[in-house]
Amino acid sequence: MKKSLLSLMVAASFATAANDNWQTIETENFKVHFPKAYQSWATSAANELEIVREKVKEQQNRVLDKQVDVIVFDPYNQSNGFAIPSSVDPMMAFFATPPQSDTVISNSSGWQQLLVLHEYVHLVHLAQPTRSEWRQKLRNFSSLYDLTHNPTPRWAAEGYATLLESQMTGRGRLHDNYVESLIMQFAKEGNLPSYSQLSEEDGGYMAGSMAYLVGVRYLQWLEENYSKEQLDAVWTRMQAVKKRDFESAFEGVFLEKPSKLYRRFVAEYTHKALSKEATQSPLDTKEWFDLDYIQTAPSISPDEDKLAIVSKDKKGNTKLTIYATEENADAIDEFEEAQKELLEDDAKDIANSRPTSFKKESKKTLNSINRKGILNPLWQDNTTLIYGAFSTANNEMNTLHQDLFSWNSDTGETKQLTELANVRRFSLADTNIAYAERVKQGYSQLVKIDLTTGQISDLTAPSIDTVYDFPQFKNGKLAYLKTELNQNWSLWVKDLATGKDINVPMPKGYQFLSYPKWSPEGNSIYFVAGVNGETNIYRYTFSSDTLEQLSAGQQVMQYPMPTKQHGLLYLAVNSEGPDIYQLGENATVTQVSERAKTLHATTEKAEQYILPPAKIYQQEVGAQRDYSATDQTLSFALSEQYNSASTALLHVGVKGKDLLNKLSWQFGGALDNKNALNGAYFDAKYQYNKWQFLAHAFDYKINAQNQYQHPDVLAVKEDTTGAYLQASYPYRNGAFKVNSHLAYSYKDTGDAYNQWFALGAEQVWQRDWQSFAIGQSASARIYSGDATSGSWQGFDASLKVFGKAWSIPLYVDYHTQQRDDTMLNIGGFASSLIKPEAQADRSLINELPFYTALSDDYQRFGAGIAFKQNMPWLYVAQHDLDNQDFATSYGVKFNSKFDFAVAPSLLNDLNIDFGIAKIEGDTIQDEVRGWLGLWYSL
Repeated sequence: MKKSLLSLMVAASFATAANDNWQTIETENFKVHFPKAYQSWATSAANELEIVREKVKEQQNRVLDKQVDVIVFDPYNQSNGFAIPSSVDPMMAFFATPPQSDTVISNSSGWQQLLVLHEYVHLVHLAQPTRSEWRQKLRNFSSLYDLTHNPTPRWAAEGYATLLESQMTGRGRLHDNYVESLIMQFAKEGNLPSYSQLSEEDGGYMAGSMAYLVGVRYLQWLEENYSKEQLDAVWTRMQAVKKRDFESAFEGVFLEKPSKLYRRFVAEYTHKALSKEATQSPLDTKEWFDLDYIQTAPSISPDEDKLAIVSKDKKGNTKLTIYATEENADAIDEFEEAQKELLEDDAKDIANSRPTSFKKESKKTLNSINRKGILNPLWQDNTTLIYGAFSTANNEMNTLHQDLFSWNSDTGETKQLTELANVRRFSLADTNIAYAERVKQGYSQLVKIDLTTGQISDLTAPSIDTVYDFPQFKNGKLAYLKTELNQNWSLWVKDLATGKDINVPMPKGYQFLSYPKWSPEGNSIYFVAGVNGETNIYRYTFSSDTLEQLSAGQQVMQYPMPTKQHGLLYLAVNSEGPDIYQLGENATVTQVSERAKTLHATTEKAEQYILPPAKIYQQEVGAQRDYSATDQTLSFALSEQYNSASTALLHVGVKGKDLLNKLSWQFGGALDNKNALNGAYFDAKYQYNKWQFLAHAFDYKINAQNQYQHPDVLAVKEDTTGAYLQASYPYRNGAFKVNSHLAYSYKDTGDAYNQWFALGAEQVWQRDWQSFAIGQSASARIYSGDATSGSWQGFDASLKVFGKAWSIPLYVDYHTQQRDDTMLNIGGFASSLIKPEAQADRSLINELPFYTALSDDYQRFGAGIAFKQNMPWLYVAQHDLDNQDFATSYGVKFNSKFDFAVAPSLLNDLNIDFGIAKIEGDTIQDEVRGWLGLWYSL
């Protein structure tokens, strides 16, 4: 629901390939696909889907006639989901892990209900068939139309799904106290996003969330100030016979551009925030540490002389930093000296105002390694921190699990303490024992962990309908948060000796609850609760049964940290990120006399067409069977390649696949207008567990003299028919990956034949410290062949060293192809017709036309640099034939393959390749050559 759609589809691709034990529940309107371990979650989801569909149909007076594919799984061990709103092949994916208490999606009657409703609304909203007959025929012809011509801006799509999630449940992000206090804070600072920023996923603090959190409030404002019917008319107009984008559909109804009305909404919302601020008394607090951007999970050391906190910068780099808690004397001296020098140079100048706080001295830093994150650090002693990070099972390839690690800040040593534990937040009882919340296959529970052995024992039974969070140990007692279906989060304390649980009282009317923290003595507990659109810090003292409120809505508060030496510290969020504040000793403390009498959450803000209370349904619905890869969808595929050295190809074909991409295939033809290269092809790929089987058949003709650069080439005409078979198997050990394969090929060229067997492997390893990285990849393949001219042997080998320096990617590589008793055709480009791995007699080089030369020994030495990751490379390559310099090329290039297993077939096996380069050599024309290609290859 929050990560970008592409990253979520990538995760889905990895996870679905890792498990072959899938089931399908087919109901009248949905097909729910899931691994067997998710049986209960999927059964309930199948029931919930049919209920949500009927209610949304009543509310929207719209429905999808297509049967929708749904995937239930958990690739990230985090809460999320996505929908692909294709009118031809609509699908949704549900991540089973429930959200934690401090997230913006924590306010729901149940995670499953919220997720099903939000994602299904996307489909009904965005995947409606158009009333234009010819455009709908185009959509039916190819799902690529839907995926590339969605005219709804992101804020409207996400905002509308968020609006309905709140209107139909009475909960959700529109009615969340934490979210409301956050958006009010942005408004008070005059920093609500502009209309152009509203749909952005990157940029400022929480930029990616604004489409949901502000978008929903803007849409609610439109309904309240105009009408629900007018807003609904926008969606109806967007599917009209007359083609309209969102802007024109909106303006035709509201008679103003959406950007203009949005400015009015911002003005009114800002006025409301400032008016409320004017009624609030100042809070006795002071800034203790001015932080930058995203900062989370602060932890004070046992001696209270150090602070550990996790930060993430705008590039997504995560690190754990240890700061000294004492005043930074050097920073103060540096500031005062600078002001002194300023006035000495100009006595009439005015010195800078003294900062409210000076940056704390940074002691040690731990960077996230291989993008596995750093989560929830806690001090084991005054030098060692225990933290969470993601790990991957060697037999799963890419599914992520959350585990515990230790970091000795003195020695720099890190150590993994658990293995595939799926633990999220935790608390340390001593140096050897931790209590944690664990989530596996959507089941949440409290567990006890022996950090010396990694052994885990249950404290509570695993549950889908109960979610735990923030375990906090102190003096033999474990405080923890818990929520059940249709309830608010609640705070409990378990006496670990007796097993008795008591409920900590909450203020009347509360909804948000998170961040519990024991006082140093353990006689009281602090927490943040939300009431009436505000978040405040509360303190409950057990001996006196006293509940106190320590603030009055002046700030958005997180992570209270009661200390002996520094008083009460806490995070306060503003529009640029959180800072640490210190509550004043004379801050007003208000005793809370009115307490919540029930844990049941109110849904009084729900409107018409309310969903029934959330429930985990276990009754059978529809029919269950083993997942079948023969349940295929197909689409017509058009693609094109242009190469200024060779020719231009138009590809016309049909692609098919099942939802999980176990079985995929394509066939088609390629032709050019110069008769230099044309032919037909067929590909099929089957995934069984981790084994992958590939078949490729081809029939093509090459007339080398008809290429664009024909003066450089041999006078060859080739008419080839053949097939290629490959079986491959991957292996992983940490960051080390290897994929081995066995292949066979046979082809006829005119009256000659050539067949060969090959055994090969590709290996990669990397170590990524974010700004710096080092890695290497290698591949090798040996051939044994038999041809009309006799038997032959050969090998291919590549070695690449790559990395980053100050976030700038670079590489050097070497590639060689050697043949005995046969020759290599030098030049040409890869395509659906000519798959490189199936062509043992070719060395494909984009800068050169087919049949530039023949050789039994080709070598390439190359290097490249890019401005940032996933950007084109500035490169240079030296090409040698028979140990002699043949050509040098240098320029810009980019190539990538998109393979999103659960996406429609047109977003799978898609190759993008482009470049422009100068080629120089003694026997070829020196000139600039370019290529641009978009084609499919399994």
